[in-house]
Amino acid sequence: MKKQVKLPEGFGNKGFYLIGSLLGVAVAVLLMLISAFVILKFDLDRQMAAPFATVCVSAGAFVAAFYNAFKLGGKGYIVGLVTGGIVFAVVLIISLMVAENSFSLNTLFHFIIMMLSGLIGGIWGVNRKLSKKFI
Repeated sequence: MKKQVKLPEGFGNKGFYLIGSLLGVAVAVLLMLISAFVILKFDLDRQMAAPFATVCVSAGAFVAAFYNAFKLGGKGYIVGLVTGGIVFAVVLIISLMVAENSFSLNTLFHFIIMMLSGLIGGIWGVNRKLSKKFI
């Protein structure tokens, strides 16, 4: 059985959820920058930005959930769903600040995709046997 990480008294696991979620958002932003470069460099159609963005935010939710579940060491599906929800909330807040009409059917689609990515990342993060020096 995996040893669970102990945080200072009264701190709970909120710190890991926050750190992992910020890591996921950072990964999503980095992947979006790379995607934007690819779209511009290869002169792809601008409509390709939406699928690229969906893949980027789902990858960010996956990485965040994987990190959190790996560090916390248990209940990967719950950790993944919570982390996916946090990453979705952060991305939604950022998109609401940038765009005027951010609520659409696409928002629901992103929510489902990010929750599933978080769920898979959380389950995989708990069951993965990696050395602690990599993460």
